[in-house]
Amino acid sequence: MAAAAAAALHVPSSAVAGTCRLSDLAWMAGIWREPSGADPSEERWVVAPGGRLMGSSWSLHKDRPGGFLEISTIQEDAGQVALRLRHFDATLVHAREPQDAAMLFTAARCDGASAVFDGQGPQAGEHMTYRREGADLLFVGDFLHDGKPVRVQATMRPAAP
Repeated sequence: MAAAAAAALHVPSSAVAGTCRLSDLAWMAGIWREPSGADPSEERWVVAPGGRLMGSSWSLHKDRPGGFLEISTIQEDAGQVALRLRHFDATLVHAREPQDAAMLFTAARCDGASAVFDGQGPQAGEHMTYRREGADLLFVGDFLHDGKPVRVQATMRPAAP
């Protein structure tokens, strides 16, 4: 994604006051596809009972076996909005994270069209940003792999079910 698009994903803390609530994130619901490149992907978010968001996603190679699957949930936990996720290989045989050790991010900032989640525990220093830009859902993940920063960016478009 171009630098201008990445800058558009930055949400200054002054732009958002107060605490994030689950109801602030209903705009994430939908089926989103990022078809470009060698590894197309899809992400789905649904509002489940109690206002929780349940998510799943995949990124699979077009020209060879492999890719990954992800399952996520966003729900209130001890007064905070928490995003938990787990990764699996494309066959569901191998999990990336250890058993009973989902990745944990808490909502740091959100409004009616964007949310920033900050990593907790082993994910401290990592951040995930979701932002609606018109009909699209933009994602930027700033992660640490072996102590080195890795940025993942995607522009996802609405998809038919």
